[in-house]
Amino acid sequence: MSASAAEGGPLTGSGLETVLAALPPVYAAGARLRALPLSGGRISVPGEMREPLLLVRLREPLADQAVVVRCAAPDGVGLPPVVFAPFSAQGTLLPVLPPAAGGEFTVDVHVVPAPHCHEEVPAESVRGPALPADRAAELVEGALLEGVLARLAYLATLEKQRVIRQAREIAACRHADLAFLGALDSLGRDLGVYRLPDEDDAPYRSRLKIFTSWRLPTPDRLKNVLNGPGPDEAGNAGLPAGFGIDGRFRLVEQQNPLALSTLLVAVGPRGAVIRSRLHELLRSLYLLNLDQPVPASAPPEQRRRLEEARQVLTSEVSRPAGPTEVRHLAPSLAICLARLVRLIRALSDTGPITLLRAHVEESDPLHELGLGATLGQFGQQRLAAMAAAVDQLAHGSSELAALARTLVPRPFAEDPAGRWLAEPCGLRTVHPLTAETFFVSSLPMRGMAIGGPDALASGKRAVFQVRNSADSSTRGLHELAAEAARGAAQRFAQQGLGQPPTPVTGDGLDAALRSVLGRPAVTPPQPLAPLVEGGLLSLTGAAFVQQVLDIVVLDQVVAYPFTLSELAALGSGDALRGAVAARVQALLDSGYYSVFGVFDDVGQRVLMLAAVSLLPGRPPKQGEAPPVEFQWLTTEVPRPLTDPATEGLPLSLLNSAGGRIQASGEREGLALLVCLGHARRGLADPYEVRVEMPGDARLDREQYSYVMNILETLCPLGIEIDTTELRRRHVDFDADEEAGPFPVQDASRTYRRYRRRRPLGGGAGRNPSAEEES
Repeated sequence: MSASAAEGGPLTGSGLETVLAALPPVYAAGARLRALPLSGGRISVPGEMREPLLLVRLREPLADQAVVVRCAAPDGVGLPPVVFAPFSAQGTLLPVLPPAAGGEFTVDVHVVPAPHCHEEVPAESVRGPALPADRAAELVEGALLEGVLARLAYLATLEKQRVIRQAREIAACRHADLAFLGALDSLGRDLGVYRLPDEDDAPYRSRLKIFTSWRLPTPDRLKNVLNGPGPDEAGNAGLPAGFGIDGRFRLVEQQNPLALSTLLVAVGPRGAVIRSRLHELLRSLYLLNLDQPVPASAPPEQRRRLEEARQVLTSEVSRPAGPTEVRHLAPSLAICLARLVRLIRALSDTGPITLLRAHVEESDPLHELGLGATLGQFGQQRLAAMAAAVDQLAHGSSELAALARTLVPRPFAEDPAGRWLAEPCGLRTVHPLTAETFFVSSLPMRGMAIGGPDALASGKRAVFQVRNSADSSTRGLHELAAEAARGAAQRFAQQGLGQPPTPVTGDGLDAALRSVLGRPAVTPPQPLAPLVEGGLLSLTGAAFVQQVLDIVVLDQVVAYPFTLSELAALGSGDALRGAVAARVQALLDSGYYSVFGVFDDVGQRVLMLAAVSLLPGRPPKQGEAPPVEFQWLTTEVPRPLTDPATEGLPLSLLNSAGGRIQASGEREGLALLVCLGHARRGLADPYEVRVEMPGDARLDREQYSYVMNILETLCPLGIEIDTTELRRRHVDFDADEEAGPFPVQDASRTYRRYRRRRPLGGGAGRNPSAEEES
């Protein structure tokens, strides 16, 4: 509504008011227009009139909707409906009838949205209920035109009203929100997003909205586009709401922690000399010596902090005496350890704190560079007493009190090393090694260690593998493999599959695989042929086992042995294949990533290998990365003065993925071998955002395609968007069987890509055929 209308002034959108105002006074006396407000659903027409004409005036401009006004004369006779077409301007006047006498006209006002608003006279079935009286009065009013000259002026301005409405429609059709029919198709051709066969305006408009506005790909913008305003428990109010999606989306940016492990490898005699010099340099410049004051050459603030940490560690921490001196630590590690010691003492613990191992010169991936330290376990009683004292300390106002307020004690059975106590102090790695010791570091090492030779001759090859250091809680398995094994026992029982066979791990698994490897000519017996045909059992077990032993570290693998008699009890043919497939699926659902069987001729059984990493030669899960994954890197220490690309590094990697790699000594020098380990627990990877939906919200295939096109359009440069959880739990790909397969162009995707690149020379306005789209 315009300001003049809000203040009670005239509405001049029709042009009639302008014409009447321009009449000379002698003619103006014979042409009169006065407003008749709509009150309580009625328009009161005065009794004294001269050549009258009752009009209805629109008080607000229309967009993609029509307004239908139904009037009844004072004698109760219904009149033909008055229809304000979409995009009518504010002040548009339409005739009702010339009233014969005064009285009250009953008026009902209906609003008809798209697509029915584009019908010439919308049917009664789509008009809906009449507007409330107060809203109707805001939308329309009556107008009484008197005089023959006034009628002629109104007829002369009718075409202007139509021109104004048509101009508004043309201007509005440049925007996806208001365009319809052919205008939407024109916008779609400009954007390279074509209408699908038999697609209505509403879903087509929703698809075009993804591409018709400029949106900065920031986290807040992406949340606003996906969900719109409102709290998390409210319904969807973003772009997906226009496509029938009610659930709100959740963006997970919290990252799965990476694990880091390093190993120094001396190549040739010169590499051993450089290694010795490196340790001297570490001790003299880079590591904190607990037995000597911090050098005066250090920056004042850093010197103060390190000296405070050194005083705490030397006065409160005991170190064993022996040939191996325990006195050199990385500065960041020393500061975190000192904070932990002060917190322990503030929690009224007076027990011993023992530093058992720190920087060493011999090959030790956990301690060699001074980045980690081994401490003595605190024990259940001490941890329980400190947990009980947390609340009392948290009431204070000191720095340690603020730190205590972040502590969340956990039961000893779940956390024997006291991660809840050490991690808030800045120790990103708190990993139990034995029942008496645990390893800590300010880096995310998580107890991961590279095994392999620390010296290598030039031209020779060696095998390196990465494993988690011994942890009694996981029985030597990788932590995710241990969790999957516990989950498998529960899932088998829940699905009525009985108890899974006792898993074979560690040395027993290695011996079982090597027994298969020693009999390369053995193939599975004929009753197991359905398993081979179903892709559940290897036909050439020895070759597959050799690949496993070459690439996969066995702490990531659990073997479930099924004897031939147990398999025979499950049936034969298709029944056997179905029963084994159900058990394989249960293992996959428990947290394993890859499952494949090999036949053990010696034990007359099938070893179903279940791994949390990708087994060699097996297909990966579509769109899902393995829970356990490794990346290997190498560089020269110290950094060479020349470009290593021209001379090469001392150590070259023959493969850079998998838990076990081969490396070759290329030239003399000291190499630093680095392994980055992923342990995915449902969070995002670095430089990644994970999209999820809470609860049991479901998307059909087209809704999923719509969301994926939004994410593809708003994906920031250098950031990946992980939709694994969305596909796994919230998408019904088979809900619409008549939808047919996805277009050939989208064979590498699980969704229909809306925007198509125009082929060169193919014509800018070419619309793909139905065969190309479906």
